[in-house]
Amino acid sequence: MGLHGDGGSPAAGAGPWRSGALRGSVAVFASVAAVFTLTLPRSLPGGDSGELITAAHELGVAHPPGYPLFTLLASLTITLFPFGSVAYRVNLLCGLFGAVAASLLFYTVFRLSGSHAGGILAAGVFSFSRLTWQWSIAAEVFSLNNLFVGLLMALTVRFEEATAAKERSKIAAIGAFSCGLSLCNQHTIVLYILCIIPWILFRLLKEKELTLSLLLRLTLAFSAGLLPYVYLPVSSYLSRARWTWGDQTTLRGFLTHFFREEYGTFSLAKSEVGSSVSTVLLSQVINMKTELSFNIQALAVWANICLARKDRRKSSVVWLFTGMLCLYSLFFAWRANLDISKPLFMGVVPECWDHTHGPSILVLLVLILETIDVQ
Repeated sequence: MGLHGDGGSPAAGAGPWRSGALRGSVAVFASVAAVFTLTLPRSLPGGDSGELITAAHELGVAHPPGYPLFTLLASLTITLFPFGSVAYRVNLLCGLFGAVAASLLFYTVFRLSGSHAGGILAAGVFSFSRLTWQWSIAAEVFSLNNLFVGLLMALTVRFEEATAAKERSKIAAIGAFSCGLSLCNQHTIVLYILCIIPWILFRLLKEKELTLSLLLRLTLAFSAGLLPYVYLPVSSYLSRARWTWGDQTTLRGFLTHFFREEYGTFSLAKSEVGSSVSTVLLSQVINMKTELSFNIQALAVWANICLARKDRRKSSVVWLFTGMLCLYSLFFAWRANLDISKPLFMGVVPECWDHTHGPSILVLLVLILETIDVQ
């Protein structure tokens, strides 16, 4: 039996098909959350975890761009969770973010392919690849970023499936808010947003639903998502934290922090001479081969070709995801101004790149498995 045989298709009945996606997502969340919880570090992990935990505990400002959403959610978790050390509570929160990301990945793949097995495969391979697992159980911003990547992909698929104008406008508004909110965590997701927004607007225009009032609603929803950044000047003004980064009480100070000027805007470091674009791109391919195997990369490329012949509606979404992946990879290779011949920087570059392209590549993988009807 092929992978698509266990889940049916949209034509089989929207109600059962949608409930199957929901039940599967809940099951994937519970399974991944259980594994992540059992493997959580009980104390302080490495990397930026100590600083991020301190900022959340004392309500200070973390390193640029400030990560206000992560800080506020971590602070709330520290207050509400009645067990474990402060570090353990934030580690647990990040593990739950990772589990939600896995469930959203399952949902996206299932909605595209109708395959429970395919969705489980995608969520499992991504969640338990070495780097994703490692940084999903540590107090870092990566798992929250994975959650937003998964959310934006799931909303994109739902938008493409929508049959009524009211439903499309509602999903577009939720997506606009989610785009703004996601920028309150890692700014690298802006490269995905720059692909999604024109695609959504084009689809609305094609359906003759893109009006001035809808554009205003979408703009307001996006702006509302950015509201957590108000936390930065408020925290800086109150100055209650024993440790905090910079002064955001002035517009100049806020913009300096927001645009990461201390590190170099759109760069990993301010005054480093990095490896060439081709070297970094080759490193990305090698890293993907290590994490997910060469076969997965090859199948993901083949998925685009097969799906374009099989289902034009699905292929539109898949080509969008492919564009997101390619744009991110190329931009990162261009702006990753670190010399990856040095062991320290070779560890930093894959860590930063690996956490936003994985869901896209795995969606493509499962589509090829569903397309060729693996026996």
